[in-house]
Amino acid sequence: MDVAISSRLRAFESWMRKHGVVCSDVLRLDASEAGGVNVRALAALREGDVVATIPRRACVTPRTSGAAAAIKDAQLGGTLALAVAVMYERAWGAESPWYDYLRLIPDCEPVLLVWSEDEVARLLAGTELDKF
Repeated sequence: MDVAISSRLRAFESWMRKHGVVCSDVLRLDASEAGGVNVRALAALREGDVVATIPRRACVTPRTSGAAAAIKDAQLGGTLALAVAVMYERAWGAESPWYDYLRLIPDCEPVLLVWSEDEVARLLAGTELDKF
C-alpha cells in the first residue's frame, strides 16, 4: 500500500471516530491500486442491513460548511451550492473540520457534482444527502 494513501486513510479513520461515524465490522476501507480508497464488504449484505451511521454534523453540505451564510446569501442551491461548500472547505486545508475526509476525495472524478438528476435520485435515495 502506498505510504501517502495509507497515512491519509488512517487519518480519515481517526476523523470518523472523532466525528461520531460508526461503521459496521463488516466494512473495511482499503487503498485501491489507483491510489484511491475502496469500501469493501467482508460478508454478504442484505437489504436493510445498517453498515454505517453518519451524523449530520459529519457531512459537509451547503448548510454545514463555513460558507453557509455566503451560499444562502447568494441563493445558491443543489450541486452548485455543494461545489462551493466543498471548494471553500478544501481551500481552508487543515483548518477545515472536514480536512481528513476531503483529502480522500479525488481532484477529478465523476462524483455527485457531475451526476445527472436521475443518478442522484437513484444513488442517493434514502440518504441524508438526497434532502439538501
